[in-house]
Amino acid sequence: MFRSLLSGFIAASLCANAFAQQANRLDCQGQFMQAQATVSGTRLFQATSAMGDGFVRFQGSISAGGVVGEINYQGYTNTSFPGIVRGPLGELAIGVLDNTDGRMIIYQGGAPSIWAPQAIGEFICNWQ
Repeated sequence: MFRSLLSGFIAASLCANAFAQQANRLDCQGQFMQAQATVSGTRLFQATSAMGDGFVRFQGSISAGGVVGEINYQGYTNTSFPGIVRGPLGELAIGVLDNTDGRMIIYQGGAPSIWAPQAIGEFICNWQ
């Protein structure tokens, strides 16, 4: 009896850990809209399958060409993440790929289309 309870507890613990939320600090340097830029923030990842797929949420700040704003995006890992850059000049809808060989690539628009997306930002990121 004790052995089966222990086995059940261990199995439940392993499953819980496999789908636990992971938090990373991203500090990125690169270009945005043809200006030197930085992005910093927190990326939360919640696994939704044993294959490594999951849900991502990022909240942070972006600074480019002397203008500072916020950047937020979220979505599932099987697509680019829709998001928004918000600053003193207004809002810009974006799409983001944030784990491409340590790079973050930001596309204009954020909505799926039949045309190739236009990259407006590319960053090298330090993950912590």
